[in-house]
Amino acid sequence: ILGVLRFARRFILVGDEKQLPPLVLSKEAAEQGLADSLFGMLKQLDEDYAKDHPLTISACVALLTQYRMNRWISNFSSTLFYEKRLLAHASVAHRKLHFPQAVAPPDEDGVVGQVIAPQFPLVFLDVRGEEANAQVKLSNAEARAVRAIVAGLRARGIEAKDIGIIAPYRAQVANIRRHLLSSDAALTPGGLSVDTVDRFQGGERSVIIMSFATTHEPERESQRREFLVNAHRLNVALTRAQSKLILVGCVPALEHLPVFERLIAYCRSMNTVFSSIENG
Repeated sequence: ILGVLRFARRFILVGDEKQLPPLVLSKEAAEQGLADSLFGMLKQLDEDYAKDHPLTISACVALLTQYRMNRWISNFSSTLFYEKRLLAHASVAHRKLHFPQAVAPPDEDGVVGQVIAPQFPLVFLDVRGEEANAQVKLSNAEARAVRAIVAGLRARGIEAKDIGIIAPYRAQVANIRRHLLSSDAALTPGGLSVDTVDRFQGGERSVIIMSFATTHEPERESQRREFLVNAHRLNVALTRAQSKLILVGCVPALEHLPVFERLIAYCRSMNTVFSSIENG
């Protein structure tokens, strides 16, 4: 961006430093500052200057009204990342999923019906995986749960283009696609968006299903743990849904991690944590 800005006498940057920063593969380079965006640096300088000069006019303007999410979806990110200042506009604050038809698949269990119910904008489906290796970056149990959820939505008339599926790891993205392909032709991922958090930034769907693919709590100081609890990445994932956000993961593996502890507590406060039928 510096190459462009050299030719400008004045410039305006539009963005959100609470979402994904520049991708820097070198840990050494990141630690020396190349993981910090120009946007974030200038915003911090402005805030520091305003502290010493309280009468000055800030160079930053915060847009505090969002026009995407139901308020119960946005409230968590607003509280955790935006000091409760981000509010849902009245036109979207109460938006809910609408089922064009009320026909459930004949083999659907009751848990799926509860999870996709329009009256619950944000739900967490607790799935206990069978994988024993804590290093595995995929969960077949979660993939099966995602497939069942998609089947329930499609049977009720939700179009494939209105459903987005996000996973933190490419292995789980591929795994979910395999499970969708191995089932009914209506569930093939052709019309669905199935991708990683990073590739989903900037996107939105009426329904977002997020699979965390974590069957065991990641070890402390591990790269996998740092990746999973990255606040910027999680903020992106939690703010893609318009009407319905369905989180799929193993509660015991996640509930003691930073951010997840509050996220699961938030869902429990709304009585929207459901247990998968596979949990027994």
